[in-house]
Amino acid sequence: MKQSYDIVIVGSGIGGLSTLLYLSETPIFKEGKLSICLVVKGALNETNTNWAQGGIAAVKALDDNFEKHINDTLIAGAYANDKAIVEKVIQSAPDLIEDLIEWGTQFDKKNNGEFDLAKEGGHSDARIWHKEDQTGKDIQSSLINKIKGLKNIDLFDNSTLINAEKLENNTFSIQLFDNKNNFFNNVICSKLVLATGGIGGLFEKSTNQEIATSDGVFIANKLGATIENLSFIQFHPTGLFEEGSISFLISEALRGSGAILKNEQKEAFMYKYDDRLDLAPRDVVSRAIIDEIKTQKLPHVYLDATKIDPLIIDKHYPHIKKECFLRLGINIQNDFIPVIPVQHYSCGGIKVNEFGETSVSGLFAIGEVASTGLHGANRLASNSLLEAIAFAKFSIPSLTANLSNDLVTSDNDKLLKLLKVDKNVIQKIISSNAGIVKSNEGLKNALEQLLEIKSTAVESDKFNLTDFESNCILETSILLIQDALNQKENKGVYFNIDLV
Repeated sequence: MKQSYDIVIVGSGIGGLSTLLYLSETPIFKEGKLSICLVVKGALNETNTNWAQGGIAAVKALDDNFEKHINDTLIAGAYANDKAIVEKVIQSAPDLIEDLIEWGTQFDKKNNGEFDLAKEGGHSDARIWHKEDQTGKDIQSSLINKIKGLKNIDLFDNSTLINAEKLENNTFSIQLFDNKNNFFNNVICSKLVLATGGIGGLFEKSTNQEIATSDGVFIANKLGATIENLSFIQFHPTGLFEEGSISFLISEALRGSGAILKNEQKEAFMYKYDDRLDLAPRDVVSRAIIDEIKTQKLPHVYLDATKIDPLIIDKHYPHIKKECFLRLGINIQNDFIPVIPVQHYSCGGIKVNEFGETSVSGLFAIGEVASTGLHGANRLASNSLLEAIAFAKFSIPSLTANLSNDLVTSDNDKLLKLLKVDKNVIQKIISSNAGIVKSNEGLKNALEQLLEIKSTAVESDKFNLTDFESNCILETSILLIQDALNQKENKGVYFNIDLV
């Protein structure tokens, strides 16, 4: 099947769906003059957005202001942020919240009808808009419901973008693989939007969905886009300690409500590391936990939520309470929660400007896959959903400008050459050498091993999705290690013992 579209959006998290909804509000779309294709690797709700617990940050309270939110973001990002971008995003945040509410998102309210804003680590004020402890799920479902009524939209679900080429007429020829029916679709488009999420698949354990295998970075790099700061990987301090590659997240908001980190001796320890205690930025807390684990027999620490009012637990954290009981048989109102830092968020990625444009004309990146300058060297809690919807809105003028009238279908059915590599081996290399604490020796050894894997692997004789994802993981892992070796100082989430 060969088709052409003005715009192809890849990904159905808040970045992809917000871009689609903002496009649907433009005159050109309402006049039926804009054709859009949405490509979804899994199901529509199989996204990292759907798993986001904490919420979305935006100034609302009378005693809060933009300057405070901007300053908190810069401090968390170790001042490696693009201040102009920080200001633009944060000043846009209240209006973006209104857009989400208009699209159907139901944020929690107090009994008096006011919005119930929470406080999270690194924030000087309560400015986190949330829906219990499943904010992302509510946003995801409201966006999905909103797009269902749109026309001039083609949806390819259970489809993976496996290749993209820039044609001479400045359009894109892209190749999609139908994961369910095992066939290929060739599509031409004027503009290509990558909203493919994070790179959790590079690590043995992550809070990302299993489909987050760095496809977007792989495709963008192949097209020649600039990739930056891939080694700025944020580890969430409190992933539930359990078996399996996917870690259940214990929201930072729980610490905002009074939960305290404790070591093997059931003693609070954050006072030794930072004046902000348990609400210090995530890189500080993660390294503190790793330091505590080194001095004890247990491979985890504890989160003590037993002093929090049970009514608050039941109202704001019912999902966390339920999952801890189902997974480990513990009642968080009475039992300590075993936690360990786990790969969570990529602060770097495909470099974009203030309109979400990459260095490749017509190629856009929205959401976690992008490096916007908002987060700097570390993301402030609940700024990620904000970033995604902000750049979705910022991108619209550029996305709808200069659309090609020359969308000639391509006969290029040539498949991307893939190598037979074992992603489990790559994940082990990355997890062992590019985690929370790194060293020059570990990074150099990792790069040597990855390049050896690449140079000795044989080509796949037949396309399959496993090989494609493994190749994405391999190529992105090499980029990550190279970026880590190029870092000259420790800042934010990046910590190398040889740079101290």
